[in-house]
Amino acid sequence: MLRALRAAASAMSAEQLRAELVAHNLANSETDGFHRLLVAVRPGEPQAVFRRDNAAPLGSLASGPGPAQAAVDVRSGALVPTGDPRDLAVDGRGFVLLEGGRLASSGRLEVDAQGYLTLRGVRVQGAEGPIRVGGQEFRVRPDGAVEIKGQVAGRLRVVDVPVQAVSVVGPGVYAAPESELREVRARVRPGFQQRGSVNPVEELVQLVAGLRAYEAAARCVQVADETAARLADVARA
Repeated sequence: MLRALRAAASAMSAEQLRAELVAHNLANSETDGFHRLLVAVRPGEPQAVFRRDNAAPLGSLASGPGPAQAAVDVRSGALVPTGDPRDLAVDGRGFVLLEGGRLASSGRLEVDAQGYLTLRGVRVQGAEGPIRVGGQEFRVRPDGAVEIKGQVAGRLRVVDVPVQAVSVVGPGVYAAPESELREVRARVRPGFQQRGSVNPVEELVQLVAGLRAYEAAARCVQVADETAARLADVARA
């Protein structure tokens, strides 16, 4: 009975979080480089299981679902041409690596006061460190090379990362531990922006499904409460 109540309570908590994330996704659907957030539920702490007759160990069983958490959907959104060569987007799944393990899949390239290339206000981490262009004109090739007057000043690093390792830093900016980063051959597209990976219709479908799942979990709690009350009446009789 207690196990059923815990499972139902975890389901209600997860569905409540899902409704909040759907609202967040819809509010940011027009933000370039935005990746939708999903609900992730991991197994709870394992508990040892023993035979009833001789107490021999049989293995372990999860105590129930763990707490629901938000996870980043790393799939990319559609690319939209802007005509501005300083706009940049990753073509396909992947992120441009920035300083401090920051990640961005789209944005506008700028140059900071020290002459370093930045994306969304964070210095771009090239293959040999931050890329410095000074005050000179530059262009980015599809292979990620940054050219100044025909000379390569650095090369962007495009990386992929597991869903569970990505965290949100700010609008269109994410982060992941260095140990989880894996360089990929994804191309970059100068003159493009990446739309947010949000499908409003899909989000609304998720919201309806979540409401129904919440109602079902609440019904389980009600049935468990009624059953416990009947058992108490029988015990008192």
